Amino acid sequence: MNRLIESNRNALIPLCRRFGIKRLELFGSANTPDFNPDRSDLDFLVEFPADYDFGPWLSRFMEFEENLRKLFGRPVHLVMASALKNPWFRQEARKTREPIYDASEVSKIPAGHS
Repeated sequence: MNRLIESNRNALIPLCRRFGIKRLELFGSANTPDFNPDRSDLDFLVEFPADYDFGPWLSRFMEFEENLRKLFGRPVHLVMASALKNPWFRQEARKTREPIYDASEVSKIPAGHS
């Protein structure tokens, strides 16, 4: 796992819970030797529950993305998992995808014990 993600895991789990995230995956250069800890951005695939309330103008989506930027101190690209309909994008993302949060697994751990 990317060291930047791992070092912020204790803050990331409660953030995902607060926003009701179903699943979050890291992909792209952050999972390759090309990642530069001083300059590279972070690319995330996010999955929300089917009945998720995004708020007006996707405000909760954008707020979650901004919180990730603040947490990691760098640019973040947040992509909905539904964007994987594009075959080329799906193939490229598949090469580097790594799950970093899954509500079905984390929900078994009491808050504050992550």
